[in-house]
Amino acid sequence: MGDTAGIEELSEVLQVLANPIRLKMLSLIAVRPRYAYELSKMLNLSYPLTYLHLSILEKAGLVESYYVEGPRTKRIYRLRDFEVKISPEVLRKMGEKLENP
Repeated sequence: MGDTAGIEELSEVLQVLANPIRLKMLSLIAVRPRYAYELSKMLNLSYPLTYLHLSILEKAGLVESYYVEGPRTKRIYRLRDFEVKISPEVLRKMGEKLENP
């Protein structure tokens, strides 16, 4: 059996990015870091659903969070540097790894 780690990792990231809500969140966070409550209001989502999507984005390594202390401690989400690249060359290399383990 060939090395499928690259294919599985790519598949997981694409599944995360395939959700329109998460793409909207990433777009808003790309403008500036935001906290979950702010995103829930902007996207008209419940806080638990917003937090679930943010957790999925964080687990996939697309965003990271940090806390800001104040009268109310806020967990802020910011975009991490990432690049998703799919090209015939990338797919060929993945296929070769599967073909020749």
